[in-house]
Parts: sequence; C-alpha cells; structure tokens
Amino acid sequence: MMMDKLREGAQGKVAKIILGLIILSFALAGVGSYLNRPANTAVAAVNGNDISPQALENAYRNERARLEAQMGEEFNRLAENPQYLKQLRRSVLDRLIDQALVDAKAHELGLRIGDEQIKQAIVAMPEFQKDGKFDNERYLQLIRRAGMSPEMFSESIRQDMVRQQLVGGLLGSEFVLAGEAATLDKLYQQSRDVRLVRLPAQAYLNDVQVSDEEIKQYFDANQNRFMNDERVKVDYLLLDAANLAQGIQVSDQDVRDYYDQHQDQFQRSERRRVAHILIPFGKDEAAALKKAEDDLAALKGGSDFAELAKRDSSDTFSAKKGGELDWFTKGVMDPAFEKAAFELAKVGDLSAVVKSPFGFHIIKLTGVEPATVRPFDEVQSETKDRLQKEKARERYFAEQQKLADASFENPDSLDAAAKAVGLKAISSDYFTQGSAPAPLNDGKVISAAFSEMLREENTNSDVIEIGDGKALVLHVVDYKAKAAKPLDEVRDLVAAAIKRSKASEVARSKGQELMAKFQSGAAGEKDLQALGLKLESEKGVTRFAQGLDQSLVAEIFRMPHPAKDKPTVELIAQSNGDQVIVALDAIQVPEKASQMAELIKGQLGQVKAQADYKALLDSLRKAAKIEYFANQEAVVE
Repeated sequence: MMMDKLREGAQGKVAKIILGLIILSFALAGVGSYLNRPANTAVAAVNGNDISPQALENAYRNERARLEAQMGEEFNRLAENPQYLKQLRRSVLDRLIDQALVDAKAHELGLRIGDEQIKQAIVAMPEFQKDGKFDNERYLQLIRRAGMSPEMFSESIRQDMVRQQLVGGLLGSEFVLAGEAATLDKLYQQSRDVRLVRLPAQAYLNDVQVSDEEIKQYFDANQNRFMNDERVKVDYLLLDAANLAQGIQVSDQDVRDYYDQHQDQFQRSERRRVAHILIPFGKDEAAALKKAEDDLAALKGGSDFAELAKRDSSDTFSAKKGGELDWFTKGVMDPAFEKAAFELAKVGDLSAVVKSPFGFHIIKLTGVEPATVRPFDEVQSETKDRLQKEKARERYFAEQQKLADASFENPDSLDAAAKAVGLKAISSDYFTQGSAPAPLNDGKVISAAFSEMLREENTNSDVIEIGDGKALVLHVVDYKAKAAKPLDEVRDLVAAAIKRSKASEVARSKGQELMAKFQSGAAGEKDLQALGLKLESEKGVTRFAQGLDQSLVAEIFRMPHPAKDKPTVELIAQSNGDQVIVALDAIQVPEKASQMAELIKGQLGQVKAQADYKALLDSLRKAAKIEYFANQEAVVE
C-alpha cells in the first residue's frame, strides 16, 4: 500500500527501496494524465483508455525493487534470464489492466470518497505522527521524499479508498456455512487404520544385471542427468577499507581540530532523575485513579513524597528509596511517563497523575543534568578513532572511484586498474555458481562472473560492493560451458541408476503378486516371512502423522473407503523406488467438529473471497476491450 512507501521514507531508506515497496496499484496514479496522448505511445488500452509507457515503467521498476528486497540475490540470478524479465513485465502490465478495470467499475457504480474522509485517513496514519499527534511538517517531508505532492498523495489515497469500497464490499459479502466448515474439519480430523508391507528396491539389487549396451542406451537418453556445471575462472582486484585504514595517520592537532569542528557529535543528552509513586490498575481502574489523585492532593498539601512512596507505590524496588529512579535520557521510559518527566520545569515540581501500561504515576523531578558537550580529554581517543575511520572512508571512496574509472577506460584487462590503485590482481581457480570461494561468493559477484555480456565483450565488470567495506572488479579469464560428462567418468553412476530402476521393477512385480493374496485375505505373516517381509499395523493414522513418509500418508488418504469386511488394497510406489502394499481396513470420522472448525471457516472464507475477486476480474475482462500494443501493432483481446 501507499503507506509501505512512506514507512520506508520514515526509516530513511534510499529512494529506490522506498519506491520498491509501493503496492502495484498505486502505479496507476497518473494513467489518466496520458489519456489524450496519441494511441501509438501507449503500451495497452482498456476500453479506449491508455496505459502509458511511463506508468508501466514505474510499476515494473517498483515490482523489480520489491522482488529484489524480498528475494535478495535469488532475484538477481533470475533477472539474468531475459525471458524471466519479459514475463515479469507482462505480469505487471496485466495487473495494471486489472487495476484499471476495478477503478472503472467503481466509477460506474458511483463510489465516492469525500475530502473529509481523506483528511481523516491521512491524519490518522502513524507515519505522519509525532508524539502521538499529526505533524504536518513530517507529512510534507515524507511525501516529498516519496516524490509526491500533497495533491498527488491525496488522490492516491482517494483511489485506494474507492477501490477498497468496491473490493471490500464484494469480499465482505462472502460467507461460510457452519456445516461447510464442520465437514472440512471432519475430513482434516479423519484417521485411518492400515496395514503395510514394504518391498525395498535395495533388497533386489543382487537379482538384476546390467549390460554395457544398457549402460550406453541409458546414458545417451539421460545425458542431462550427468552434466558438468558451467565453470568460470576470473582475475579480480579487491579493494578493502580495513587495509587502507592501516596507513592512515592523524596528529594530535588533527584530532583537536576535528573535535572543535564537530562538537555536535559529542553532545551528552539532557538527563533527568525523578521519584515516582506507582498505583497499579488492579481489578478496579477507577479506584486506582482515585487513590493516585488522593496521593497527589496529599503531596500538594505538604505530605512527604518519600513516605508516601514507601507506603503506596507498587514499584517495590524504588519505593524502598522513596520512589527514586536512576538517571535517564529521552527514549528510555514509557512515552507518557517520559513526556511528563521532561515537561517538569524545576527540581521539586510534581506532575499530574500520569497513566502508563503499568498503572498511574505521580512523578517528582529530583535532578536535571542539562545537555552538554563532553570534554575533549574524555573523548580524545574516541575522536581519534572516528577521524581515522572518516579519513579511511574518504580514501576508500576515492580509491573506489579511481578503480571504477581505470577499469572502465581500459576494459579489456585489469592491468591499468591495478596500477591506478596499487593493487595486484588475484587469480581464482575454476568455480561453479555454487562453489565460488570468498570473496567471490557474493550473489552480485557470481552474477557478474557468469554474465554472458562480460564474456562476449571481454570486458571488466563494474565495481561491485560486497559489504564490510569491500569492493571488487573482475575480469573473466576462461569459461567452460555446461557439458555432458564422458561416459567412462559416470559409468558406475549410470549402472547404479539402471540397477535401482530394475530392482524397483522387481519389487513392484512381487508386490503385485502379494496384492492378490491381500485382497482375498490369504496373505499371512508366514507367507511374508518366507519372502523376508513383515507386516506393519498402523492404527489411527492422521493426515499429519509424524512416523510415516508424508507422500505415503497422502496416498493413504487418497484411497477409497473400504467395503464391509474387505480392505481397500493398493500398491504405492515411493520416490526412491521402494514399493509399499497398503491395506486400508477402517476409517474413523469424528462425530463432532473440533476447535479447528473456526480456523477452517476463516480460511475457507478467504478462499471463497479470492475466488470471487478472480471471478470479478474475469467478468470485467470478458466485457472489456483490452488492447496490447507491441511494436506499434495492436493485439486485441
């Protein structure tokens, strides 16, 4: 939502991340501004109303930033694939079209949001509040940081609220009958009694043989299972701020000058000391308030604060000391308590009764230490360390710029860049995307190392920040594409795969023979023992059984109900080639719904609501004229 954007602004994130967290719907803000542009500038049109390239580009950029923030380096790897980005752009455009259809329907229905409602919504937003109240300066600062004027922001809020009227009304009308939830709950709570006979493929490996011809045929048909991953070898220059810092020297005069010029960095915040009396809410909040007010009146009448604190305060630790608390600065105490404490003008002043989550307080100011600048002798060592780090940071960024310039101007090797920054190129061994050594195991570095563009153009990478004050530039020295391994190298693996497959077939054949005996009731434990097998009995198996493989449990609950006095019998193949004969003997269904029924009811309501929303969009799309413009040629749906 819009507020995601503003929350990021409030936290001081860079603009790209601010934009990245905007919900896609707000990318439509501004579509109307382009309605009068020539048709051939649009990327799509909904009932004749254009969606501009700018709107799509903004939405696409926002969605990319959101995915990057959510998925991290995994998204960067996906983004290396042009087809993925093409599909992403198309999905963004489709969502813009859906949004336009919903907005048009809301307009058709005459849904409106008044200016006063918008004002109330904005004033209530916590992002714009300071000390619990709306702060207009903060409001303007944050929306400007997000690249919006007050008018644009208000209109975005209006669009969102109108949209919520339509969608919320639709979804809010959905309901779930108690019987539906109860039926589903009983299905979830159902348990089943089964007997199992496991036929492990491993047991039949010695019964099968593999020929050279079979090995060759299997290898030729399954070469994609026996591949060497693509590998790359690179040279790189590593710039490390920690190494640069070791050569930074600062004089005592430099330290003193820095202190004099940056005294705002050495401020000691105002500290206050108070005593308090805490009256807990107890079972009767009104009585607690009355007690606090009576104590306050007594104090104003001359009663001793320390004595009252010892007698009445529930903060037993401070009560023993007459209510005295330790020194504190702003940002430590409960906000209401802190506000009252810092509003007291002079030592000895009493607050009014203050309510906090702990109860009612009466606060007495007992000491004030004004904000001061910490003396130089106290912070000299800290100042020197800070100055050294600042100079190292400046040098790091200067060297980084030199590295970027030299590697860009001389892209065919790292020689000029190495000379410019006084570094020696480091050569890596071959590595795959999953085996890159440090510091090359950063996602951005891996993406660059395996970049087709860098290989084809034989060029240096950009300077890549890898965190902890480190950056590098790399050059691809050699690349080995993904390729099939030689048969001789994988012959044993191929033979083992064929043997497992054949052994699984033997296990299945024996399982099918036994199934007939199970179905007729003729299979006994002696028959199984003769085959080296055993019968397992599992009573009350639930859908969430911990002792059984979940894929097997899923198959057990897929099996039809058994007939009277006759089990349902199936042979189930496992992913590892094992076969399991399952005889389903009985099913237990609870008579009453469990406590899960309410949760299921809520989840089922969400599923129905999502289906309703999809049906709405399908209906709107079916009735609309939607045009996609690609290479200036219209495609009409």
